[in-house]
Amino acid sequence: MHRILRVILLILAVAAVSPDGVSAPPKRKAQQSAPRTADKIKKEQLNTQRRITETSDRLNTTGRELKRQLNNLNSLNADIRQQDATVRELRTRIDSIGNAINATTDSIAILERRLEDMRAAYAHALRQLQPSAGHMNAFAFIFSSDSFSEAYSRLRYLNRFSEWRQRKAADITAAIGNISQQRQHLTGLRHNQDMAYRQAEEARQKLTLKQGQSEEMVKNLRKQDSQLRAELSRQKKQAEALDRELDRIITAEQERIARQEAERKKNSSKTAPKNAPKNTSKSAPSTPASGSSADASDISASAIASARAETRTAAEVSEALSGTFAQNKGRLMFPVSGRYKIVRQFGRQPHPTQRHVMTDNSGIDIEVPTGSTARAVFDGTVSAIFRQDGFHTIIMLRHGKYLTVYAGLATSAVRQGQKVKAGQQLGTIYSDPADDNRTILHFEVRDERQKLNPTAWVR
Repeated sequence: MHRILRVILLILAVAAVSPDGVSAPPKRKAQQSAPRTADKIKKEQLNTQRRITETSDRLNTTGRELKRQLNNLNSLNADIRQQDATVRELRTRIDSIGNAINATTDSIAILERRLEDMRAAYAHALRQLQPSAGHMNAFAFIFSSDSFSEAYSRLRYLNRFSEWRQRKAADITAAIGNISQQRQHLTGLRHNQDMAYRQAEEARQKLTLKQGQSEEMVKNLRKQDSQLRAELSRQKKQAEALDRELDRIITAEQERIARQEAERKKNSSKTAPKNAPKNTSKSAPSTPASGSSADASDISASAIASARAETRTAAEVSEALSGTFAQNKGRLMFPVSGRYKIVRQFGRQPHPTQRHVMTDNSGIDIEVPTGSTARAVFDGTVSAIFRQDGFHTIIMLRHGKYLTVYAGLATSAVRQGQKVKAGQQLGTIYSDPADDNRTILHFEVRDERQKLNPTAWVR
């Protein structure tokens, strides 16, 4: 019996230490504390990177969409300004036509009264001056004279009377024709006024529609306040970066010109004593010849920008060239040809969607059809060509001490240092595929580093 019990206990002990019975708890413990494998870590990294990429894509998509909406709003506001100007122009035209109608009506009334007076005077004169018209004819009137002298006088009288009658009849006919012309003119004015009224009403309806669209866009943009502020901040940083780069380039150019001018003056002072004793009459032309031909462009560049130069020659050249540019103020060529609209004006102005937020523009932004090119507004020299984030390729031209800047180009058709003529193509303007190929040129006019309003310079 005891032996049987021992066998049973032995069997139970073996079962207790069997693989199924012993390995289960250690396996659960291993699952809890086992280290991550390289494949698992790599998979987690890929998932994290994917989430970061998706977030970045969403942010970029939001940024691009906000930029597109802002550009649409700027374009729509430009249409509103243009439509509002059209309405004002039509109203002014209607008022002008109304004044012309009143003046023509008054003129017709005056002409009609004058015509009646002329007719009455003519009839009265015929009755008073006709010589015995009811009793004798002209021949009898002449031959009834008592003397030859009296007959001659009567003949002259009849001739003058005939001429006067013809003149008066012609005046009456001319007055009638003038009144007829004035009435035709009045009819045309009233027709033009009716057309202007219809055009003004159509323009007003279009303006009201566009204003409604603008208000709706503003409401939608204000719902994305934080994202919109981030996009505006990004655009502001891009504009400030462009300003800094332009200021750096202009400052470096001014310093280079100052060094060249100083070197030129130094060389001139060295050569002047040697040439003076030989022939004073030839010393003036020998001064520029002291420099090599390779330095000719440098000397001319210093003369162009040396409004601060002490030498009379450099100052005269600079003043003449800058004066030429300045004398054409308001008559310079527009930087693009064909259809365009200014979507952002120069200077500080309130933002269309953000209350109490002011924006600053160093130039004007011009929207044009896809494929349009930028052109030089005046003769000048390509001072710099560079690229900047948000503005693509930028070309800066120097016109004496004045500068023009063309930003937002996709290609450049000129090279640095090249002389260009007014109207010469500078490059193709960039069309943004993410914004329905919207094509915008940023244009600036500067007096060295001072920013000027381009609309006051171009026509």
